[in-house]
Amino acid sequence: MTEFENLISEHDLAALRGVTVRTLQRERAQRRGPAFIKLGRKVYYRREAVNEWLRALEEIPVRSETRERA
Repeated sequence: MTEFENLISEHDLAALRGVTVRTLQRERAQRRGPAFIKLGRKVYYRREAVNEWLRALEEIPVRSETRERA
């Protein structure tokens, strides 16, 4: 597999996430989204960069400390 096969286009990532391309553009401007590669005018994302970004967003549920005692 070549490096180009590991890239996801901006439009494809937006569709996978269920957001608009404009949302991705806003996240890039605010440096909140996954790392990206710009080739000319086109923007691409490495699949692994997207997976790393998703893992960083993962939250572990916190158990409530207050319980009713019987």
